[in-house]
Parts: sequence; C-alpha cells; structure tokens
Amino acid sequence: MRQSGSGILITSSPAEVHGVPAAWPLRLPNDDNGQGLGELSAALAAGRPHGISVEKGPGFETALVFIPHHPEEGVGTLARVRIAEAPDTGVTSERRAERPMELWAEAGENVRRIVPLLGPDAPLADEPEDCQLCPGCYRPVYESSTSHTLIGAGPMPVFGLCRLCAKGTTLRSLRQADAPIDPQQRAILETVAAALV
Repeated sequence: MRQSGSGILITSSPAEVHGVPAAWPLRLPNDDNGQGLGELSAALAAGRPHGISVEKGPGFETALVFIPHHPEEGVGTLARVRIAEAPDTGVTSERRAERPMELWAEAGENVRRIVPLLGPDAPLADEPEDCQLCPGCYRPVYESSTSHTLIGAGPMPVFGLCRLCAKGTTLRSLRQADAPIDPQQRAILETVAAALV
C-alpha cells in the first residue's frame, strides 16, 4: 500500500480477478478531501462491513465492499462487485482478496496514516508508476521498497523481490491457503525459500 498521485494504491496478491488467480492493483482516489478514504480506513481497522459506490451505469452499479469474517471466522474479504438492477441477475464478484482480519486492520491503519499526506493538487495516477513487478507475486516494487535485490547465485538469481516474497511469507501464505500458483512463480518462490534455509 502506498500513495499514488492524489490517492492510494493497494496491490493485493494473491487475489481473484474474474474468477482467475491474479494480482489486483486497486487505486482509490482522494476525491472528497479524505472523507471516503477515512471511512474505509476506520472500517478496516475496526473490522466492520463497509461499502463504497464506484460506478453507476444503465441497469447496474459497481461497488467496493469490505466483508469481515467472510467466508470464515478471522478472514475478511475486500471485493469489487457488480450489482444488477434486475432481481434475477444479482451480484457478480469482479475482483476479490481474502486476508486475515489482522492484516485488514493493519491496512486500515496504513490508509489512515497516508490520507493526511494526500494533496489536492497532486496529479492523477492513471498510468503505471515507475516500478517493476515482483516476479514472485506481481506486487509493485519501487526503488524505495525495503526488499532484497538479489537472492541466490545459482541457475536462477531473482531480482526485485517484494519484502513478503523475500522473507518467504508469500509462499507460506499460498501453501496454507492451498491456493493455485503459476509454475513459474512457484519456481521463483521455492528458489527463494531454499536460499533462506
């Protein structure tokens, strides 16, 4: 999570995008002097449900919702959902990320910390930022990121890892959740894990 232009960029990986495992870069603009971001941060920190309307169109509305303790106790879900006006169509999940509730609480505190730094005159951040993607999880890695730059000197040295992949946290989380991992990502994460032993 970091400041991005006049808003916040939250990158969730692993996440689910249209039913497929993927990274989810979520930009939240500061278009109401921090009120919306402040409400979101308070909801995440307190572990209470929250929803924000993102887009309205003919016959539908898109919303960003936080659902605590879903689908199980201790796990919260942040999702972008499409709500159709037709009653038989219902709600479609476009993107979703599930994390332990304590991580959502930490995210809420981070949003609260970043909001006062957002200036109304900051340029919009619609284009990709100057960063590289972590080869282990596709999170953005910036020059200012506190991560290792090289692990392993064998056949597959790994550059530009995010902090969580460099520590082995990403691989442990994926294994605990029994989440599917792309074979190339698995090879990178297992190389890192072997280097840490």
